Amino acid sequence: MSPKPDVSAERIPFILNAAIKVFSKKGFEAARMEDIAKAAKLSVGGVYWYYKGKDEIILAIMERLIDRDVSDLCGLLAADGTVRARLEHYIDLSIAQAEQVLPITYELYALALRNTRVRNHIRSFLHTYREVLEQFIQQGIDRGEFRQVNVREAALTFAALYEGALELTMLDPQNVDARQALLAAMGLLMSGLENKEQE
Repeated sequence: MSPKPDVSAERIPFILNAAIKVFSKKGFEAARMEDIAKAAKLSVGGVYWYYKGKDEIILAIMERLIDRDVSDLCGLLAADGTVRARLEHYIDLSIAQAEQVLPITYELYALALRNTRVRNHIRSFLHTYREVLEQFIQQGIDRGEFRQVNVREAALTFAALYEGALELTMLDPQNVDARQALLAAMGLLMSGLENKEQE
């Protein structure tokens, strides 16, 4: 007799994807559990079986988005290629994902101002994100690709460029293309970091 399929493994991502659509359209405050249940084609009780309220769903969405982003970045840390090429590849990987969840990302940032749990999760992610970026910059220095720079400041600059390009895309999508803006900004940053003596 074959084991029963794990319904939770299918339903949880289904609920979270439905919630992302609802939150992106209505915002966290206006969205109701009933809206999420309807979008997920489940009963309200079916949604409550997995999550006790909107706050739990919000945290689950945030953890999923954060885990995926950090996982992609960490995976590239040990990959082949120059630091510049790997960070450009990260931009390609992450931009497609980020543009799909851009409205909810900024909803999370706004919520972080009022919700300590959300704020702590985002802070933890940002610390990890910067630490991994610092490792990329240090790799570039150790390999002679980059000149000696303050690793923390360079990582913060990359993070600021990334977040800024996404925000501009969200606010003015007709005039700002996130990928194009980020690759241009990356080119300027990398030109400043390059070890000219290696050329």
